[in-house]
Amino acid sequence: MKMLKSPVVAAMLGGLLFLLTSAFLTTQGLARLPQAVVEHGEEAPEPSINGPSWTFFNPEMEQIVGELKSERDTVAIKEKQLAELAARLRAERAELDEELKKMKAIQAKVDRDVMRIKDDEAGNLKKLAKMYAIMDPAGAAKIMRELDDVVVVKILTLMKEPEVALVLESFARMGDPETKRAAQLSESLRAAASAKSSANK
Repeated sequence: MKMLKSPVVAAMLGGLLFLLTSAFLTTQGLARLPQAVVEHGEEAPEPSINGPSWTFFNPEMEQIVGELKSERDTVAIKEKQLAELAARLRAERAELDEELKKMKAIQAKVDRDVMRIKDDEAGNLKKLAKMYAIMDPAGAAKIMRELDDVVVVKILTLMKEPEVALVLESFARMGDPETKRAAQLSESLRAAASAKSSANK
C-alpha cells in the first residue's frame, strides 16, 4: 500500500490509464468511420436521413439533379439554335417576298409591252390587208407564198370574202403544193371565223 502512495507510482499508473483510454477511444472511432476513410483517408459521404431535412444526402438524387441540369442546358442550347433558325427563315422569307414583288412588276411590264406589240401588229396587219386587196390577186398570192401560214391567215381574215377568194384561186394556179396550201389556209380561215363567231356570242 505504501507503494501506491508513492507519487512516482501514482504518476505511472495515471499515464498508463491515459494511454489505455486514448487507445480505446481511437479504435472505437475508427470502427465507426466508412471504409474509404479508414483506407484512404478520404471523406466519402454516406446517405443520411437523420437530422434536419436540409442535411439529407442521397447520391441517387444528386445524380438525377445533375442529369436534369444537363438536360436543361441542352434544351436551352436547342432553343437558342431554333430562335436563330427562325430569325434566319424570317429574313429569307422577307427577301423572297421582295423578289416576288419585283418579278410581278416585271411581269406586269412585260404584259403591257406584249399588249402594245399586239396592238401594233393589228395595225400593221390591217395596212397589209388593204395593200394586198388593192394588188393583183396573183401578185398578192406570190408574196403571201413566202409568208408564214399564221400571218397569211391573219391577213386574209382582215380582207373581204371576194378578195380572199381571188387570192386563194391564185394560190391554186401555182401548182399542186400551193393548191394544198390554199386548202389548209381555207380550213384555218374557217376555224378562225368559227372561233370569232363563238367569242362574239
